[in-house]
Amino acid sequence: MNASSKSSRQSSPATTALSLHRRSPAYFSKRHQSLLSNLKKGNVPGKEHSVRHGSCTFIQTVGKKLGFPQTTISTAQALYHRFYLFYSIRTYSPNDISITAIYVASKIEETIKKLRDIFVVIHSVKHPESKELDPEQVSEERRRRIIGYEKLMLETLCFDFQIRHPYEVMVKFVKYINVHQDIDGREVARKAYMLLVDSYKTPLCLEYPAHSIAAGAIWLADLLLKDEAANFQGLDKTKPWDLVFRTRLDDMEDVCHQILDLYIQTSSDQDMQRYTRIKIQLNQEGQRRGPDVYLQAISDPEGLGSSVTADKQVVYSNSTLDMANTNQHTVCYQFVSMSPHDIQ
Repeated sequence: MNASSKSSRQSSPATTALSLHRRSPAYFSKRHQSLLSNLKKGNVPGKEHSVRHGSCTFIQTVGKKLGFPQTTISTAQALYHRFYLFYSIRTYSPNDISITAIYVASKIEETIKKLRDIFVVIHSVKHPESKELDPEQVSEERRRRIIGYEKLMLETLCFDFQIRHPYEVMVKFVKYINVHQDIDGREVARKAYMLLVDSYKTPLCLEYPAHSIAAGAIWLADLLLKDEAANFQGLDKTKPWDLVFRTRLDDMEDVCHQILDLYIQTSSDQDMQRYTRIKIQLNQEGQRRGPDVYLQAISDPEGLGSSVTADKQVVYSNSTLDMANTNQHTVCYQFVSMSPHDIQ
Protein backbone atom coordinates (compact mmCIF):
# COMPACT_ATOMS: atom_id res chain seq x y z
CA MET A 1 0.00 0.00 0.00
CA ASN A 2 1.53 3.41 -1.00
CA ALA A 3 1.75 6.43 1.29
CA SER A 4 -0.94 8.45 -0.48
CA SER A 5 -3.55 5.72 -0.26
CA LYS A 6 -2.66 5.16 3.40
CA SER A 7 -2.97 8.88 4.10
CA SER A 8 -6.29 9.01 2.27
CA ARG A 9 -7.58 6.08 4.30
CA GLN A 10 -6.60 7.69 7.59
CA SER A 11 -8.22 11.01 6.67
CA SER A 12 -11.51 9.46 5.55
CA PRO A 13 -14.43 9.76 7.97
CA ALA A 14 -14.70 6.93 10.50
CA THR A 15 -17.32 4.37 9.49
CA THR A 16 -18.44 1.20 11.19
CA ALA A 17 -19.94 -2.06 10.04
CA LEU A 18 -21.85 -4.66 11.96
CA SER A 19 -20.60 -8.15 12.68
CA LEU A 20 -23.37 -10.69 13.26
CA HIS A 21 -23.13 -13.50 15.78
CA ARG A 22 -25.91 -16.02 16.37
CA ARG A 23 -26.44 -17.99 19.56
CA SER A 24 -28.83 -20.82 20.38
CA PRO A 25 -28.96 -21.77 24.08
CA ALA A 26 -28.92 -25.53 24.54
CA TYR A 27 -30.89 -25.48 27.81
CA PHE A 28 -33.16 -23.10 29.69
CA SER A 29 -33.43 -22.87 33.47
CA LYS A 30 -36.78 -22.70 35.26
CA ARG A 31 -36.44 -18.97 35.74
CA HIS A 32 -35.56 -18.48 32.10
CA GLN A 33 -38.56 -20.56 31.00
CA SER A 34 -40.80 -18.58 33.35
CA LEU A 35 -39.46 -15.32 31.95
CA LEU A 36 -40.11 -16.41 28.38
CA SER A 37 -43.58 -17.63 29.34
CA ASN A 38 -44.44 -14.23 30.81
CA LEU A 39 -43.36 -12.53 27.60
CA LYS A 40 -45.82 -14.51 25.48
CA LYS A 41 -49.08 -12.69 24.86
CA GLY A 42 -52.26 -14.37 26.06
CA ASN A 43 -50.34 -17.20 27.72
CA VAL A 44 -52.37 -19.48 30.01
CA PRO A 45 -49.89 -21.82 31.81
CA GLY A 46 -52.53 -24.27 33.10
CA LYS A 47 -54.12 -24.73 29.69
CA GLU A 48 -50.73 -24.92 28.00
CA HIS A 49 -49.74 -27.79 30.31
CA SER A 50 -52.79 -29.90 29.44
CA VAL A 51 -52.46 -29.14 25.72
CA ARG A 52 -48.77 -30.06 25.84
CA HIS A 53 -49.54 -33.44 27.39
CA GLY A 54 -52.23 -34.17 24.81
CA SER A 55 -50.01 -33.12 21.90
CA CYS A 56 -47.05 -35.21 23.06
CA THR A 57 -49.32 -38.23 23.51
CA PHE A 58 -50.62 -37.62 19.98
CA ILE A 59 -47.06 -37.42 18.62
CA GLN A 60 -46.19 -40.68 20.38
CA THR A 61 -49.22 -42.48 18.91
CA VAL A 62 -48.67 -41.18 15.37
CA GLY A 63 -44.94 -41.88 15.53
CA LYS A 64 -45.48 -45.50 16.57
CA LYS A 65 -48.02 -46.03 13.83
CA LEU A 66 -45.59 -44.59 11.28
CA GLY A 67 -43.02 -47.11 12.46
CA PHE A 68 -40.59 -44.49 13.79
CA PRO A 69 -37.97 -45.49 16.38
CA GLN A 70 -38.38 -43.89 19.79
CA THR A 71 -35.55 -41.44 19.11
CA THR A 72 -37.46 -39.90 16.20
CA ILE A 73 -40.62 -39.62 18.32
CA SER A 74 -38.68 -38.05 21.18
CA THR A 75 -37.04 -35.62 18.79
CA ALA A 76 -40.48 -34.56 17.55
CA GLN A 77 -41.66 -34.00 21.12
CA ALA A 78 -38.51 -32.01 21.93
CA LEU A 79 -39.13 -29.82 18.87
CA TYR A 80 -42.71 -29.23 20.02
CA HIS A 81 -41.56 -28.13 23.49
CA ARG A 82 -38.90 -25.83 22.11
CA PHE A 83 -41.30 -24.17 19.67
CA TYR A 84 -43.82 -23.30 22.39
CA LEU A 85 -41.07 -21.99 24.61
CA PHE A 86 -41.24 -18.90 22.38
CA TYR A 87 -44.71 -19.00 20.83
CA SER A 88 -48.20 -19.25 22.28
CA ILE A 89 -50.76 -21.97 21.64
CA ARG A 90 -53.22 -19.14 20.99
CA THR A 91 -51.16 -17.99 18.02
CA TYR A 92 -50.18 -21.33 16.47
CA SER A 93 -52.39 -24.41 16.42
CA PRO A 94 -50.89 -27.24 18.54
CA ASN A 95 -52.26 -29.73 16.01
CA ASP A 96 -50.36 -28.12 13.12
CA ILE A 97 -47.19 -27.72 15.19
CA SER A 98 -47.38 -31.39 16.26
CA ILE A 99 -47.55 -32.44 12.61
CA THR A 100 -44.69 -30.10 11.75
CA ALA A 101 -42.58 -31.50 14.60
CA ILE A 102 -43.14 -35.07 13.36
CA TYR A 103 -42.20 -34.07 9.82
CA VAL A 104 -39.05 -32.18 10.83
CA ALA A 105 -37.98 -34.93 13.27
CA SER A 106 -38.22 -37.54 10.52
CA LYS A 107 -35.66 -35.52 8.55
CA ILE A 108 -33.35 -34.83 11.49
CA GLU A 109 -33.24 -38.51 12.49
CA GLU A 110 -33.07 -39.69 8.84
CA THR A 111 -36.28 -41.70 9.07
CA ILE A 112 -37.94 -39.61 6.40
CA LYS A 113 -41.62 -39.96 5.56
CA LYS A 114 -43.52 -38.04 2.92
CA LEU A 115 -45.80 -35.38 4.33
CA ARG A 116 -48.82 -36.92 2.59
CA ASP A 117 -48.10 -40.29 4.23
CA ILE A 118 -47.94 -38.58 7.63
CA PHE A 119 -51.35 -37.01 6.97
CA VAL A 120 -52.78 -40.45 6.13
CA VAL A 121 -51.63 -41.90 9.47
CA ILE A 122 -52.84 -38.83 11.36
CA HIS A 123 -56.27 -39.28 9.79
CA SER A 124 -56.35 -42.92 10.91
CA VAL A 125 -55.42 -41.91 14.48
CA LYS A 126 -58.03 -39.16 14.67
CA HIS A 127 -60.74 -41.08 12.84
CA PRO A 128 -60.14 -44.80 13.50
CA GLU A 129 -63.66 -45.76 12.37
CA SER A 130 -63.48 -44.07 8.98
CA LYS A 131 -61.86 -45.44 5.84
CA GLU A 132 -58.22 -44.75 5.05
CA LEU A 133 -57.47 -41.32 3.67
CA ASP A 134 -56.35 -41.19 0.05
CA PRO A 135 -53.00 -39.31 -0.07
CA GLU A 136 -54.17 -37.52 -3.21
CA GLN A 137 -57.01 -35.99 -1.20
CA VAL A 138 -54.62 -34.04 1.03
CA SER A 139 -55.12 -30.43 0.01
CA GLU A 140 -52.20 -28.40 -1.29
CA GLU A 141 -53.12 -25.57 1.10
CA ARG A 142 -52.74 -27.89 4.09
CA ARG A 143 -49.40 -29.17 2.87
CA ARG A 144 -48.07 -25.66 2.23
CA ARG A 145 -49.15 -24.54 5.70
CA ILE A 146 -47.06 -27.27 7.36
CA ILE A 147 -44.07 -26.46 5.13
CA GLY A 148 -44.40 -22.83 6.20
CA TYR A 149 -44.39 -23.87 9.85
CA GLU A 150 -41.37 -26.06 9.13
CA LYS A 151 -39.35 -22.98 8.17
CA LEU A 152 -40.47 -21.20 11.34
CA MET A 153 -39.54 -24.20 13.49
CA LEU A 154 -36.08 -24.39 11.91
CA GLU A 155 -35.54 -20.70 12.64
CA THR A 156 -36.65 -21.27 16.23
CA LEU A 157 -34.03 -24.01 16.51
CA CYS A 158 -31.45 -21.59 15.06
CA PHE A 159 -30.82 -24.45 12.61
CA ASP A 160 -29.16 -26.44 15.39
CA PHE A 161 -30.16 -30.07 14.87
CA GLN A 162 -28.02 -31.60 17.63
CA ILE A 163 -30.70 -33.13 19.83
CA ARG A 164 -29.26 -35.60 22.33
CA HIS A 165 -31.44 -38.23 23.95
CA PRO A 166 -30.83 -39.98 27.28
CA TYR A 167 -31.59 -43.56 26.23
CA GLU A 168 -28.06 -44.71 25.38
CA VAL A 169 -26.58 -42.87 28.35
CA MET A 170 -29.03 -44.59 30.67
CA VAL A 171 -27.97 -48.02 29.40
CA LYS A 172 -24.30 -47.17 29.97
CA PHE A 173 -25.05 -45.97 33.50
CA VAL A 174 -26.93 -49.18 34.34
CA LYS A 175 -24.07 -51.31 32.98
CA TYR A 176 -21.67 -49.39 35.23
CA ILE A 177 -23.93 -49.96 38.24
CA ASN A 178 -24.08 -53.69 37.46
CA VAL A 179 -20.30 -53.90 37.60
CA HIS A 180 -20.03 -52.22 41.00
CA GLN A 181 -22.95 -53.71 42.92
CA ASP A 182 -25.45 -56.56 42.83
CA ILE A 183 -28.62 -55.20 41.23
CA ASP A 184 -31.23 -56.33 38.72
CA GLY A 185 -29.89 -54.12 35.95
CA ARG A 186 -32.32 -55.38 33.34
CA GLU A 187 -35.33 -54.42 35.46
CA VAL A 188 -33.86 -51.03 36.36
CA ALA A 189 -33.13 -50.32 32.68
CA ARG A 190 -36.64 -51.38 31.64
CA LYS A 191 -38.29 -49.12 34.20
CA ALA A 192 -35.93 -46.21 33.52
CA TYR A 193 -36.57 -46.50 29.78
CA MET A 194 -40.32 -46.18 30.32
CA LEU A 195 -39.73 -43.12 32.52
CA LEU A 196 -37.52 -41.54 29.86
CA VAL A 197 -40.17 -42.06 27.19
CA ASP A 198 -42.75 -40.35 29.42
CA SER A 199 -40.30 -37.57 30.33
CA TYR A 200 -40.77 -36.11 26.85
CA LYS A 201 -44.34 -35.24 27.80
CA THR A 202 -42.72 -32.66 30.10
CA PRO A 203 -40.27 -29.86 29.18
CA LEU A 204 -37.37 -31.65 30.92
CA CYS A 205 -35.48 -31.86 27.61
CA LEU A 206 -35.39 -28.05 27.56
CA GLU A 207 -33.90 -27.78 31.02
CA TYR A 208 -31.41 -30.62 31.51
CA PRO A 209 -28.81 -32.41 29.37
CA ALA A 210 -29.34 -36.03 28.43
CA HIS A 211 -27.08 -37.52 31.11
CA SER A 212 -28.89 -35.64 33.90
CA ILE A 213 -32.30 -36.88 32.72
CA ALA A 214 -30.91 -40.42 32.41
CA ALA A 215 -29.53 -40.24 35.96
CA GLY A 216 -32.85 -38.93 37.28
CA ALA A 217 -34.77 -41.71 35.53
CA ILE A 218 -32.52 -44.35 37.11
CA TRP A 219 -32.96 -42.68 40.52
CA LEU A 220 -36.75 -42.72 40.16
CA ALA A 221 -36.80 -46.24 38.72
CA ASP A 222 -34.94 -47.40 41.82
CA LEU A 223 -37.54 -45.75 44.09
CA LEU A 224 -40.49 -47.18 42.15
CA LEU A 225 -39.06 -50.71 42.09
CA LYS A 226 -38.39 -50.59 45.82
CA ASP A 227 -41.96 -49.45 46.37
CA GLU A 228 -43.29 -52.33 44.24
CA ALA A 229 -41.18 -55.03 45.92
CA ALA A 230 -39.75 -54.65 49.42
CA ASN A 231 -37.01 -57.21 48.70
CA PHE A 232 -35.74 -55.38 45.62
CA GLN A 233 -32.00 -54.75 45.90
CA GLY A 234 -31.71 -51.13 44.85
CA LEU A 235 -28.93 -48.57 44.60
CA ASP A 236 -26.44 -48.37 47.44
CA LYS A 237 -27.16 -44.83 48.65
CA THR A 238 -23.81 -44.63 50.47
CA LYS A 239 -22.00 -44.38 47.13
CA PRO A 240 -21.42 -40.95 45.49
CA TRP A 241 -23.80 -41.42 42.59
CA ASP A 242 -23.71 -37.72 41.77
CA LEU A 243 -20.02 -38.11 40.92
CA VAL A 244 -20.65 -41.30 38.97
CA PHE A 245 -23.44 -39.69 36.92
CA ARG A 246 -21.68 -36.30 36.74
CA THR A 247 -24.96 -34.76 37.88
CA ARG A 248 -25.97 -32.85 41.00
CA LEU A 249 -28.34 -34.75 43.30
CA ASP A 250 -30.66 -31.73 43.29
CA ASP A 251 -30.99 -32.01 39.51
CA MET A 252 -31.59 -35.76 39.64
CA GLU A 253 -34.31 -35.25 42.22
CA ASP A 254 -35.89 -32.45 40.20
CA VAL A 255 -36.09 -34.78 37.19
CA CYS A 256 -37.85 -37.29 39.45
CA HIS A 257 -40.29 -34.65 40.72
CA GLN A 258 -41.27 -33.46 37.25
CA ILE A 259 -41.97 -37.00 36.03
CA LEU A 260 -43.90 -37.77 39.21
CA ASP A 261 -45.94 -34.57 38.77
CA LEU A 262 -46.87 -35.77 35.29
CA TYR A 263 -48.05 -39.12 36.69
CA ILE A 264 -49.96 -37.51 39.56
CA GLN A 265 -51.89 -35.32 37.12
CA THR A 266 -52.73 -38.13 34.70
CA SER A 267 -53.16 -41.23 36.91
CA SER A 268 -56.00 -42.81 38.83
CA ASP A 269 -56.58 -41.94 42.50
CA GLN A 270 -54.77 -45.04 43.74
CA ASP A 271 -51.68 -44.47 41.61
CA MET A 272 -51.79 -40.76 42.43
CA GLN A 273 -51.48 -41.56 46.13
CA ARG A 274 -48.51 -43.81 45.44
CA TYR A 275 -46.67 -41.22 43.38
CA THR A 276 -47.43 -38.54 45.98
CA ARG A 277 -45.95 -40.75 48.67
CA ILE A 278 -42.74 -41.14 46.66
CA LYS A 279 -42.57 -37.36 46.13
CA ILE A 280 -42.78 -36.87 49.88
CA GLN A 281 -40.00 -39.42 50.34
CA LEU A 282 -37.82 -37.55 47.85
CA ASN A 283 -38.44 -34.26 49.66
CA GLN A 284 -37.51 -35.79 52.99
CA GLU A 285 -34.27 -37.17 51.58
CA GLY A 286 -33.41 -33.76 50.18
CA GLN A 287 -34.09 -32.04 53.49
CA ARG A 288 -31.86 -34.49 55.35
CA ARG A 289 -29.07 -33.91 52.84
CA GLY A 290 -29.29 -30.12 53.03
CA PRO A 291 -28.63 -27.43 50.38
CA ASP A 292 -26.26 -28.01 47.50
CA VAL A 293 -22.87 -26.54 48.48
CA TYR A 294 -21.74 -26.31 44.86
CA LEU A 295 -24.75 -24.24 43.80
CA GLN A 296 -24.41 -21.87 46.77
CA ALA A 297 -20.92 -20.91 45.61
CA ILE A 298 -22.29 -19.53 42.33
CA SER A 299 -23.80 -16.06 42.46
CA ASP A 300 -25.85 -16.38 39.26
CA PRO A 301 -25.97 -20.10 38.39
CA GLU A 302 -28.54 -19.64 35.65
CA GLY A 303 -26.70 -16.83 33.88
CA LEU A 304 -29.73 -14.55 33.68
CA GLY A 305 -28.07 -11.44 35.01
CA SER A 306 -30.55 -11.38 37.89
CA SER A 307 -30.30 -10.22 41.48
CA VAL A 308 -32.27 -11.09 44.60
CA THR A 309 -33.81 -8.38 46.76
CA ALA A 310 -34.28 -8.49 50.52
CA ASP A 311 -37.75 -9.98 50.16
CA LYS A 312 -36.35 -12.80 48.00
CA GLN A 313 -37.91 -11.43 44.79
CA VAL A 314 -35.93 -12.02 41.61
CA VAL A 315 -35.11 -8.85 39.69
CA TYR A 316 -34.03 -9.21 36.06
CA SER A 317 -31.78 -6.70 34.36
CA ASN A 318 -32.74 -4.93 31.15
CA SER A 319 -30.17 -6.94 29.23
CA THR A 320 -31.90 -10.13 30.35
CA LEU A 321 -35.26 -8.95 29.04
CA ASP A 322 -33.69 -7.76 25.80
CA MET A 323 -32.07 -11.15 25.31
CA ALA A 324 -35.34 -13.03 25.84
CA ASN A 325 -37.71 -10.62 24.13
CA THR A 326 -36.10 -10.73 20.71
CA ASN A 327 -37.97 -10.93 17.44
CA GLN A 328 -35.72 -13.80 16.46
CA HIS A 329 -36.41 -15.76 19.67
CA THR A 330 -33.62 -18.31 20.13
CA VAL A 331 -31.53 -16.45 17.59
CA CYS A 332 -29.78 -13.73 19.59
CA TYR A 333 -27.85 -11.10 17.66
CA GLN A 334 -24.78 -9.38 19.02
CA PHE A 335 -23.65 -6.29 17.11
CA VAL A 336 -19.99 -5.34 17.35
CA SER A 337 -18.56 -2.12 15.94
CA MET A 338 -15.76 -2.67 13.44
CA SER A 339 -13.54 -0.27 11.56
CA PRO A 340 -13.16 -0.59 7.77
CA HIS A 341 -9.62 -2.00 7.96
CA ASP A 342 -10.90 -4.82 10.25
CA ILE A 343 -13.19 -5.93 7.43
CA GLN A 344 -10.52 -5.98 4.74
